[in-house]
Amino acid sequence: MPALAEWLRRERGVGLHPSWLSVLLHRDGFRRKRTRDSVRHQADPALQAAAQARLEGLRLCG
Repeated sequence: MPALAEWLRRERGVGLHPSWLSVLLHRDGFRRKRTRDSVRHQADPALQAAAQARLEGLRLCG
């Protein structure tokens, strides 16, 4: 929240302490959550199975 509080002060002239800004946003239903770096939901099961089979084949040859 410190970066957002600083931006508000600099760009909008609104001075809020970061902890108070957090309380206000939380009260209005905003939540802060770190996003995950994952594309698992986009994975194609058929392509994954084919890649797994190729890896197993390489392990057997090596």
